[in-house]
Amino acid sequence: MKNVTRRSALGLLAATGGATLLAACGAQPQAASGSASASGSASASVTASKTARSDYSGVAVLEGYTSKPSDYQPATRTEPSKNAPVPVKPAVANENSVEGLYQSIAFFGAAMEYYMRTGKTEPLRECALDKSELKSMIEPASGTLGEKLVKGEAWMHDATVTITMLSAQPEREGDTYNWGIRLTMDPGEFIASKDRVQEAPSESDRKDEVERTLHGVYENGAWKLTGMRASSSSSSASAVASASASAS
Repeated sequence: MKNVTRRSALGLLAATGGATLLAACGAQPQAASGSASASGSASASVTASKTARSDYSGVAVLEGYTSKPSDYQPATRTEPSKNAPVPVKPAVANENSVEGLYQSIAFFGAAMEYYMRTGKTEPLRECALDKSELKSMIEPASGTLGEKLVKGEAWMHDATVTITMLSAQPEREGDTYNWGIRLTMDPGEFIASKDRVQEAPSESDRKDEVERTLHGVYENGAWKLTGMRASSSSSSASAVASASASAS
């Protein structure tokens, strides 16, 4: 089987990532240049949170979530991973605050990691990212690597997903809060199934890293996120084709 490349390994994430995909101490987020004034609605401005801080830059960490508990066992070339930690959406993620937005983003990253490790989509279905941007994972197309992951017919060695916040605070534009992130995904040393193993040639080659600006709007008691979908339709199409080829 051909070596794992960033395009073949992560093509299933095309809808949410790049070419191969797929906090505040009572202060308000800094307003973007030329942004609209507050409208006075519940979604127009976020409130201070008791857990908030002034600087959220760096790796996003889900509240109360350990990425590798002692009983977690990465996949082998013959068996899927065992005891992968299940991310739980913290209550603060639904809070109308910078901390709430931050934890919503952190939960999204944890849900993606869990999906890549197990093929299970339940946490993804709870995350704030717009479901249309998660479609390739929640409803994978026939013949793709995503379908094989969901069915348990294929698995990744020790998948990791890291979201890095690129600024201390989001920028506000009307009712929308924009936050730049860097998404880094690594499937591990191989992708395997019952009859084949696809090896990764090197750690640097198998990782996929993209930068996006997530757009958060607070409505109906929760945050809604958009912005992970690749802007280039040709890139996404190429990624999906690669994913299908790698799964065949």
